[in-house]
Amino acid sequence: MANPCVRWCVLSLLLAGFGAAAQYDRSFERDLFKTRFEQEVKFRAAAIEVAWAAEALCDATTQVEPFVLLSVHAMRRRLDDRDMALFREVTGLDDKWRVVWADEGAPEALHLRDVVTHVNGRALPSGGTRFEMGALFRGGSVMSNDDGGFWDVLLKARKEAAEGKPMQLMLGDGRKLEVETQKGCAGSVTASAWDNDPDTFWRSGTQRVKIPANAMIEARSHDEFRWLAAFGTYFQASEGAIKASRTSEGVSTGFMVGKILALAVPGAGMLLSAAEAQAERAIAVDSIVGSADLFANEVVVALGGDAAAGLRLTERLMARGIQVDAVMMDELRRSNAASHAERIRAIQVAQAAAAEREREQARTQEDAERRRVLLQMLPPLLK
Repeated sequence: MANPCVRWCVLSLLLAGFGAAAQYDRSFERDLFKTRFEQEVKFRAAAIEVAWAAEALCDATTQVEPFVLLSVHAMRRRLDDRDMALFREVTGLDDKWRVVWADEGAPEALHLRDVVTHVNGRALPSGGTRFEMGALFRGGSVMSNDDGGFWDVLLKARKEAAEGKPMQLMLGDGRKLEVETQKGCAGSVTASAWDNDPDTFWRSGTQRVKIPANAMIEARSHDEFRWLAAFGTYFQASEGAIKASRTSEGVSTGFMVGKILALAVPGAGMLLSAAEAQAERAIAVDSIVGSADLFANEVVVALGGDAAAGLRLTERLMARGIQVDAVMMDELRRSNAASHAERIRAIQVAQAAAAEREREQARTQEDAERRRVLLQMLPPLLK
């Protein structure tokens, strides 16, 4: 008969192992949630910087706020209760709309993590839901979070600011702050690190564009975030893109669901054959998306960055086999983007050389002026 002490020791070890399993280390999930949250904040901040910087290149403009608000309602894909609890713990987000980034132009009294409840007297709503028809054919969830109500409030406030009415925030603690806005490109470019359709580029008229989450998550540098934001901005604020969007509204419903240059039509029922969809997609890509690449290159350069940022991003996406709608460049677009980046670099070199010549001429003129003044100050006999 086994020693009772031995049996008890074995049982204790088993219970200890069970307890360790029950207390599974979720460090991977913690790091994933933290990293993706940081990626999204960087992207949304870049979208505001791009809106300001690209204002001169945009056909449609408005006033843009110097802050970013986020809540769990901005997450397009729903997490289960356990993951959501950990996400809230790691990121500090909850059901309220909180400040996660603020430009130096924001009021000093506006701090990170402050809760904003109203903008221009309109309450920021809780997130709604959206029907994702494409999920039916992927076997995924057909319902996703939708922050359309939030953007309705913010875009109205931007429009009122453009008309001369100051943007006013009401905070969760009852304070009211007046915010000074800055003119920038119209519309909003967003991306959710948690998205039911992470490979899809989505557009709603000239008001909102969703960049594929896969592209945003893969972005590594500030320039790449800016390039993605500028790419999306082109589809809203360029007259050429706006005209093409209006034209594309006449194409079949199948192409209009979750694809570039098309309005989202929840519940649309007709599907195209693969050949028809490919033909329509080729027309859209040839006419618009290549121009968006070059627009994004120029905006990044205007912000002091590298014109080849988008090219590097798309090459990395290709190398890793990541699926990304619209943002991924085909061979022709990559060739055009590379040539464009080279032309920009050549212009920058020429501009730098011209600036150096101007500085040298200015120094020569200053030296000559100093000598002239000194000669005038000398006594006549010493001249």
